[in-house]
Amino acid sequence: MLFFSGLLKHSLTGASLLALSALVACNLPADVTAPTHSASETQPEQTPARADKAYYLPMRDGTKIAVNLYYPTREIPTEPAPTILVQTRYGRALMIQAYERFRDDGYVIASVDTRGSTSSFGPRRVDVGPEEVEDMDEIIAHLAAQPWSNGTIFAQGTSYMADTADVATSRPAPALKGAIVREVDFDVFLNLFFPGGVANDWFLQGWGGATKNMDEGVNADGSLNCLARVEDCAALWPVLDPVDDDTDLTLLREALAGRDRWAPDDYADLVYFDDKGRNGYTFFDSSPSSHLEGIKEQLKPAQIWGSWMDAGTARAALSRYLSAPDVPMNIWITGNDHSNVTFADPRFPGDQEPRPSIDDQHEIMSGFYDQISNDEPIAREINYYVLGADTFKQSSTWPPIGIETTSMYLSADRSLSDAPPEGGSLVYDVDFSANTGETTRWSTQFGVAPAYADRRDADEKLVVFDSAPLESAMELVGDPVLTLFVSSATNDPVFHAYLEVVLPDGTVSYVTEGIIRAIHRASADPATLPYEMGPAPHSFRKEDMLPVTPGELMKVEFALNPVAARLNPGERVRLAIAGTDTAYFRRYSEGKPEAFTISFGPQTPSALTLPLRPWSDIDTE
Repeated sequence: MLFFSGLLKHSLTGASLLALSALVACNLPADVTAPTHSASETQPEQTPARADKAYYLPMRDGTKIAVNLYYPTREIPTEPAPTILVQTRYGRALMIQAYERFRDDGYVIASVDTRGSTSSFGPRRVDVGPEEVEDMDEIIAHLAAQPWSNGTIFAQGTSYMADTADVATSRPAPALKGAIVREVDFDVFLNLFFPGGVANDWFLQGWGGATKNMDEGVNADGSLNCLARVEDCAALWPVLDPVDDDTDLTLLREALAGRDRWAPDDYADLVYFDDKGRNGYTFFDSSPSSHLEGIKEQLKPAQIWGSWMDAGTARAALSRYLSAPDVPMNIWITGNDHSNVTFADPRFPGDQEPRPSIDDQHEIMSGFYDQISNDEPIAREINYYVLGADTFKQSSTWPPIGIETTSMYLSADRSLSDAPPEGGSLVYDVDFSANTGETTRWSTQFGVAPAYADRRDADEKLVVFDSAPLESAMELVGDPVLTLFVSSATNDPVFHAYLEVVLPDGTVSYVTEGIIRAIHRASADPATLPYEMGPAPHSFRKEDMLPVTPGELMKVEFALNPVAARLNPGERVRLAIAGTDTAYFRRYSEGKPEAFTISFGPQTPSALTLPLRPWSDIDTE
C-alpha cells in the first residue's frame, strides 16, 4: 500500500530518493525516531526541475487532480510522443528526478498527485482507494488525447508509485500499453505492514505520520503550515506544488482545507487480514493483489522488480508472477536496497555498487518499452540475483528446475541434521531486547539501505541451530520453510526465524527471515486464498484463528521470505529463532515474559526445509 516511506525510491540517480528521505524525516511525528544512517546525511540533495506545464485536471465528480508535464525538449513536442505516467502521493514535483533519462529518450513525463494527497483536491480516507483507482482511467484517457501524444501511455513507479502503476494495469484503459513496477507491495498487509500477522509499528507510525503531515501541508513540529499561513507554503515545496494559474496559492490552500486524512492509528488495532481499520478499509483494499482479476483480464505487459533485501518485495514480485500465469511479465529480483541504487548483499560488505548497474537498469527498462512499442512479445521470465555469487540467473518457472527440498532437523544439542533425533526438547527464554539493527530489509523502506553485519553478537540473544559444514557448493533458491513443534509460556507468542550462514572463520552472514504470530498458524488451502502466497500458506483471516494455550504443544509451520544464495563448501547453515525484533515490530506475548519449549524427535520433527540444488555456473535454464 504505500510502500514506503522510502518514498521515491525508484530513483535511478538517487537524488530524488535522498531529497524525499530528507523531506520525510522532516515530517516525522515527534514520537517516531528517524533513521540515523540516512543516505541524505552523506550525499548532496538536488533541486527538481520545474514542470513545463502544471494544471488541475477535473475528474468525473469535479475533484481536481494536480498534474505536471515534463516535455522531452522542455517544449510541447512537435512530433507525437509516448508518455510515462507516475502517480504519486509524495509530491509530483519531486518525481522528475527519477525520469530525466526517459525524458531525454523522448518520453513526456506526466507526474500526478493522487486524489487527496499533497496538492490535489479531495479527502484521503484511504490510500489507493476506489476513487483514486477510477481516476486512473480518466487520467490515462486524458493524456492519450493530447495533441502531442502518440496515444501510448506507460505506467511506472517505485514503492507507492509501483503500486499505482500495478493497479493501472488492471484498468480498462486501452491507451495503457504496459507498466514498469519497481519494489511493489502486492499485498501491503503481508508484504509490509503486518508480515506474518505481526505489526510493523515502526513503519506504520513513521510512514503514516510523515505522509499525513505531507497531505495536510504541515511539518512535524507545526512550525510550517501552508493552510494557516500562506507564507509557509513555499518552504514546503516540492511536496506542495501549486499549478501554473495558482499564483496566489488560493487553490493549493483550498485543496488542503478539504483534506480528511486517515491516521496511522486507524490501522493500529488490526489483527486479521480481513479486519477493517477505523477508516472502513482493509489493507487488502489498498493492495494491487485485490485487483488481480483485472490484471489477468487486461493482460498488460509488466516488468516487475523486487529485492531479496527489501521487505517483502521479492515475495510480492513472485506472487504476481505465479498468480497471473498468462500475463506477459518479466521479473527482476536484485540484492539491492529499495531504491535500487545501493547494493546490499551481506556477503559483500562495503560494496555498494548496485547490480545491475544504474546504466544497465535504464537499458533493461528502456528495452522493455521498446519491445512493447515495436509489438515484440514479452517473454515470461524471472531474472534473479544470487546472494554470495555476484551473478544473475534466469528461469521461466518458480522454483527453478532441479530444486529439491532438503529437511534439516532441529535437536536439543542445537544442531541441524538430516534425520530427526530420538527425542528431547529445549527451553528458550525470549530476550525482548533482541533486534536486527538499523540497516535492514525493513529500514530500506524508509531510505536506510540494508547493511547486515556479522550477526554473531546478535545471535547471542537467540536460540540457534547449526548444520555440519557443507561438503559441496549448493544453490539455495526458493522459500525456506520452518516447522516447529513448540509450546509457549503465554497465549500470544510470535516467532521470528533467521536463516544465516556461518563462514569457516566464524562470521555469521544473514540470508533471509520469516515471521508469524502463532494465532495465525492454521494451514490454508491455497485454493481459498486471494492469490498465490507460496509454500506453507496461512489465510490470516479471523475465521481461521487458532487460540494458543500456554504450555500446550502446537505445530507452527511458516515460510521465510524467498531467497537465492550460493552456499559454499565448509560453510554451515544456521537457523536462529527469536521472539521479537524490537527495532521494527510490536511486542506481543501479552507483555509478559515469554519462553518457547521446542520439541524434537520422530513424533515432533521440528525441521528447517530448504529448496536446494547443486551449484552450477549456468545462468539460464
